[in-house]
Amino acid sequence: MKPYYQDNAVTIYHGDCREILPQLDPVDLVLTDPPYGINANVKTHSTRRNCQRIFKGIKHINKDWDDIFGDNEPFNPSVFLSFPEICFFGANHFADKLPVSACWIIWDKRDGGPSDDNADCEIAWSNFKGPARLYRQMWRGWLRAGVENISISGGKMHPLQKPIGLMKFCINLSKTTGLILDPFMGSGTTLRAAKDLGRKAIGIEIEEKYCEIAAKRMAQEVLAL
Repeated sequence: MKPYYQDNAVTIYHGDCREILPQLDPVDLVLTDPPYGINANVKTHSTRRNCQRIFKGIKHINKDWDDIFGDNEPFNPSVFLSFPEICFFGANHFADKLPVSACWIIWDKRDGGPSDDNADCEIAWSNFKGPARLYRQMWRGWLRAGVENISISGGKMHPLQKPIGLMKFCINLSKTTGLILDPFMGSGTTLRAAKDLGRKAIGIEIEEKYCEIAAKRMAQEVLAL
């Protein structure tokens, strides 16, 4: 099993996580945003229309994304439930397949701003010990707070990309200190957050174009603002 990319903190594998998982070393934390089985239409960005209505005169260049691989079938989390710590984003779409947990994580994507056609928040299930937690960071289309807010014309490298700050927040809720796994890596945000925090991580991604993007992000020792 040859890595697509590897450095002293991060290893990336290109392939199907179901085939790669049995070959991995023990993992402490699974932190991921899997395909939910909802056939998300990422080609249409209603947020663009709403933002232009609110911020008139600002030019926005829209991106056309490919469909999310694997999003046309229900997600089965059972293969991951034996790991010591787990955090699944989008778990409200498959909550009936998960154990009861007190520590749900709510990501407030509006951060005090008005609602639009998209969700005001995203929800993650975890088996962390402790109460439910709230994280606030604006993330509405091309209006994004944090290091990803690099230009009006864009900056996202994956249609469902999460902010690095959010993934750092989730990692810091973990009680483990060992290896982190993102089996649906996308553009590598979980890995970038782990590396920034001094944690070792493994990412698996079935689409090679995102492996390439993630590898380039990992090669940056200091993120550009």
